[in-house]
This record gives sequence, C-alpha cells and structure tokens, in this order.
Amino acid sequence: MFSGSSASDGTSAPFGGQQGYSATADHTAALLESQRLAAYTGRTPGSADVLLALVRVGGAASRLLQQRGINSGRLEAYLGEVRPEPAHALKQLELDSYAIARDLGTRQVSSLHLLVAILRSGGAGLDLLRVAGHEPAKVRAVVMRALTGPGRFGDRFVGRDREIAQTRASTPAPAAKETPRAVSPIPSDAPRTRPRTESTGRRLTATVSDRVGTALPPELPPELMEVGGPNPALLHRDRELGRLMDLVRANPSRIPCVVGEPGAGRSTLVEALSAALSKPLLAPTEGPAGASSGAWLQALHRLAGPDRVLVLDGVGTICCEGSDGPAQLLAAARHGRRWLLVATPADLRRFEVHAAELASALETVTLGPLAPEPLLTVVEAGLGALEEQRAVRFAASVAKTLVRLSSRYPSDRAEPGRSLAIADLSAARAQRLGTAVVSDEEVAAVIADAAGVAPGQLLRTDDERYRRLDELMSARIVGHDSARARIVDLLRRSYAGFRGKRPLASLLLLGPTGVGKTETARAMADALFDGSSALVRIDLSEYNEPHSVARLIGSPPGYVAYEEGGQLTEAIRRRPASVVLLDEFEKAHRDVLLLLLQVLEDGRLTDGRGRTVDFSAAAIVMTSNLGSELYRQGRSPAEGTVLALARSRLPTELWNRMDEVLCYGTLGEPELRAIVLKLAEASSQRLHAERSIRYMVDVTVVDRVLTEDLDRSLGARPLRRAFERLVEGPLAVQIVQGQLHAGMTAKVSFDKRGEFRVALAG
Repeated sequence: MFSGSSASDGTSAPFGGQQGYSATADHTAALLESQRLAAYTGRTPGSADVLLALVRVGGAASRLLQQRGINSGRLEAYLGEVRPEPAHALKQLELDSYAIARDLGTRQVSSLHLLVAILRSGGAGLDLLRVAGHEPAKVRAVVMRALTGPGRFGDRFVGRDREIAQTRASTPAPAAKETPRAVSPIPSDAPRTRPRTESTGRRLTATVSDRVGTALPPELPPELMEVGGPNPALLHRDRELGRLMDLVRANPSRIPCVVGEPGAGRSTLVEALSAALSKPLLAPTEGPAGASSGAWLQALHRLAGPDRVLVLDGVGTICCEGSDGPAQLLAAARHGRRWLLVATPADLRRFEVHAAELASALETVTLGPLAPEPLLTVVEAGLGALEEQRAVRFAASVAKTLVRLSSRYPSDRAEPGRSLAIADLSAARAQRLGTAVVSDEEVAAVIADAAGVAPGQLLRTDDERYRRLDELMSARIVGHDSARARIVDLLRRSYAGFRGKRPLASLLLLGPTGVGKTETARAMADALFDGSSALVRIDLSEYNEPHSVARLIGSPPGYVAYEEGGQLTEAIRRRPASVVLLDEFEKAHRDVLLLLLQVLEDGRLTDGRGRTVDFSAAAIVMTSNLGSELYRQGRSPAEGTVLALARSRLPTELWNRMDEVLCYGTLGEPELRAIVLKLAEASSQRLHAERSIRYMVDVTVVDRVLTEDLDRSLGARPLRRAFERLVEGPLAVQIVQGQLHAGMTAKVSFDKRGEFRVALAG
C-alpha cells in the first residue's frame, strides 16, 4: 500500500511502494512529475501525464523513449487531445508496475516497469503515443527486450541516471493553477493489478508483435523471445492448426510456412501453435540489421536450444537477390533446426525468383478468406478484445455492419484485419466524441470519410437497396427500359446468391456514342455503392499494345514501375466493392482482353507481385462502339446485326463468359427532351452550391437546345454543349454583372424571336 510520505517541496507524495519491493528514483520521480503536470493544467493525472513525465525526469524509460524519437515536445503538443481518465488511474498504474516487476522476478521497480504498465493499460497514454506517430506495440516489444535480459538496458541506465532523477524529483515545480490533489490510498479490497479477461470464444488474441516479450525463462538470450500468451483464441482455423502441428513435428528439412495476406490471421495461428506445443515457439527480437542474413540466421541457430522451433516473420528480409540467407536456412534445417516461416504470397514469389531451392523445401499452410458466417464470428471476437483495450462498448449490430461494409473501405488488409481496423478507428472516433457505445453510425462515418460517400447512404440495408434498384437506376438512365430491366434482374440474382465467386455482374454494352452506356456504369456505382468514388474507369484504347498488360496488373519484380502496382488490380485490392468501367473495349489488344477471362470466370486476378485480387464484390461494365458505323449511315440496324458484328470482333472464350450483352439504340425525341431537363437540373444544383443561386427552365429552352444540333447519331453529348452555350453562358454574364446574386431564383426562357430571357421567380 501507499506510505503517505511527503516530498521535500511540500507536495503530497503518496508513492511509497509495497512490502518487500523498492522503487528506483526515476519511478517515483515520474509519478510525482505526473501529478505536477496534471495539477498545472487542472485535471486528474492519468497515463498520458505519466508518459510525458517519464520522458522529462530522465532515467531508463526516458533514455529508451528518446532513442525511439519520442520526445517531450512532441508529446506535449498532443497532450490536450487525449481522453480523460478515472481518478484512480494513477494509483492503478503504480500497482500495475509493481505487479509487472513481480511477474518478471525482480523486487526493484523501475521506470521501465511503469512504462510497461502504461502500454498495457489501454488508456490515454496509448492514445498519446498513437497521435504522436508511434506504434505502442513496437514500443512495448522494445521495453520488454530491455527488461528480460540480465545486464541489459535497464541495468545499464537505471543506476547511472539515479542521481539525475533524484535531482529532478526534488526540483520545485512551477506555480500551479490549483493545489495538486493527493492520490488517496485505494481500498484494501481493491485488486492489486488490472483485471484481465481470459481468452474465450469471444476474444481474439493480439498480433505476435504485441504478445511476445512476456516473462521469459532466465536461460533465454536477449536476442530471442517466446511467442504468444495463454489460451489464444483461434476461431475457424482448426484444419490449418492441425496441419501446422504435424509439419513442425515432421522432418525438419521440410520447412513449414504460414502464408496469408496481411490481416488474414497469420499471427493468431502462430500464437495458437505456440500454446499447443510443449515448449513455446521462439522469435528473434530484431532483424539482421547490418549483418548478413546468413550470419544472423547462424547466430539464431546457435543461441536457440536444439528442441525449439524458430519463427521468422517478414521473411523478405532474408531472401533478396544475392543473399546467403536461404542457403544458411536450409543448412541449419538439415542439421535438425526446426524453422517456421510466416510469409505473404508476394514473399513466396520472391522465393521462387531468388531462392528456388528454398521454395521447393517449403510446406505451405495457406490462410484463405473466411466464409461470411465464420468471418462474423471472428469479427465479434475481435470486438470483444477491442472493448477491453479501448474501454468502450460495441453495439450488438456493429459486427454485421463491419462485415457488410468493410469491402467499401480503402485498405490493403484482408479480412478479418480490415474489419477490425475499421472497428479500432470507430472506437477512437467514439472516444474523441465522448461516446461510450460504438454504434453503426460511427462505423459508417469512418468508412464514409475514407470512401468519400454520405454515411446515411451506407446505413441503408442491402435488401432495401436491391428492392429499390430499378428506381435508383431509372433516376440516372433515360430510356433503354428493356436493357435496364435485364441489368437489375442480373444484379438481384447475384445478390440472392446465385453467382458463386464471380463478380456481381459482367456486362458488355454496345451502341453508338452518347446514348448512356457510361452513364449506366455511373448509375450502378451510385445505386450499389453510394457514390461515383466507387467507379474505377479505365480507357482501354490506351491498352492497344501487348506489353500494356503490365499497366493493368503491375510490372513483375525487377521491372520499371514495379512499386506502383496495376491500375486495375491496385484499385480493386484497396476497395473491392467497386464498379469497373472498361471503356472502348474493342480497341484493347487481344492479350489485354484475355487477361479478363479469370476475372469473369473465377472473380479473381493475380497481380504483378503475385497477390490474388478478389473481384467477387465488384461489377464489371465493358462498353464498345462496335456497330456504331451502321447508325451513322442513318440506319437503325437490328439488334442481332450489332451482336453478330461484336461477336466476330471479340475472342469467343471471352464472349461466352459475359453475363449480359446489351444493345443501346439511338435515343428518341422524348428521351432527348428528358435529358435536357436533367442537364438543367444538375446545372442549377451546381450553381446553387457555388453561388446560392437557383434557376428553372421552361419548354422553350428545351425546344431551343434540341433544334441547335439535329445530328441524332451523336446521341446526347451535343446537347450538353448546346445547353452550356445557350443557357449557362448568358446566365454567367448576368451573374458577373451583378444582376443575379445569392438567394435569387430565376426562370429562364426564350421568346418567339429566340432571345434569351431571365425573370425572377416569385
């Protein structure tokens, strides 16, 4: 319990330690300094104040933080942005630091133990680190490395900085706005450490980097740490875990490798394996750094016991061109060393290019995408873990909302990592707004901010969206009722579950220019995914050379622009729920067209880095002007004639994989009149957004625009040019001259002599 002693400057300092334990000077000084900091700003001291105090008072923790670029100036700049904490937060941190020291087998509690308590608390100290641009999990791993090796960082600096810390602790503080409040003793029945919830079916363990570095056996060298914690929750990966357990017990010359995209759950699987083995897995604390990867692997092999399995994560560091790492890895395996690699599909491709012998020795355990129901279970478990870390509560419907909307969030992570990343941002948003419960509204707001759509649109249920699909499409598409009905029917069949892994739709729209083919793709993006930001438009007339395939899927390793990724694959990988518009389809090279076979049949495509991109949440719209020369000749060809012409110009295997091939004929007079009215409405909305001025048009404006250009073979595009010249031009003159200003509503018309008229509407 607290001793209730006083500091030399008269400030109450109830930090006295516990029986049998002693606190270093930097530990006590940090607690006192946090009180002074909080009192100066008039708030209750918490973990954020202690973190800043640790940097300011010196000592082992200060040295470690400053070596990682964490300085007091950066933290002070963001201190006012973190959330407040309960009144007992400071007392709990001190008790936690003593408990951590006890778990690590030492009776001297230093500032490093206090720093670990902050990093485990899930409080405002973690928020302060994040907003200052630092990852708490990485800081925690470094601190634990410093604490778990005898004679390491802590022993080097605690004694040397003791005198400095004592001096700073006794330095009088600046005049505070109010008298610093003493921390009263906590009740005797209070827990000595923060309660922890054991992993259950509703809890998801953290990543390897966040879980390693707990209390380690004294015989382990500082270069190695044990992986995982007690009872990690592994959901719906029993088959993968069983295969992995068999592989680590098999011939060590066959090296098991866990393969999956970031966010797929590789770390959780490795933790579960570590917990299932009689001796936990070991992982290196640092990478090869300046030494060659081969020498580094040799050192790890010598340091680890002969019966331990070594985990290598981020294996790209040991397998580059000219590296001796793969050879040393195989040599150690032949001498009985058991390895476990954790890799991405891109890492495997790198093995095939630079280390073919290692690639042939690998036994892969691949983490594929989870089905919807298992994914929902895993996300629910992850939300339970986030509730503990963030001290917030998630509404019961949030898990389903995350699974439904996560594909619209631009991200490089796979599921369930993508959904849990959104959930973490939603929790941070709720804390910033002072909300205790994270609801669907916070999730929608986070996704909407990143995707550039309205949050209210995202919250519409998919059932409602598809029920109103015909209404939503007809609001944007003029005419072509039969084609629109077939598109709506196709999308509803896909939503009902009849499509398998194929895209939502694959459409080829034929017809002359300006009849609404591109507008159909925009209408689909708006109706399905709530905005034009979900439209990926690629003009295939730019892809008429065979080498242009690389522009769509990205260049392979070693080629120019390899880092940039593909124009098509990168867009869908980051935002799977999109409408892909492939314009001028017939002008692309045959190699480019055949590239789409895998997309239309299996809903996936492999990019230049070897990553598989999922197109099952996307819709593919291809447009072509094939047959338009027949319309320009003043004829109205039969639909069968246009289809036959298009089929003769496109690869047969591609034609057979399209869901629908639709012909858009020329627009009639009623459709053109409706288009002019839509142009006027959209123009008025833009003017109101810019100048707060509205205007309306009457029938004379429509007649005047339609008589401006009588070449109907060009579709609706000439109407836009005529409208801009005849209506928007004269209106712009009146606005510049001051005759129309904010708040006015005008009515535009043409008189019998064809003169432009503007009257103010009542």
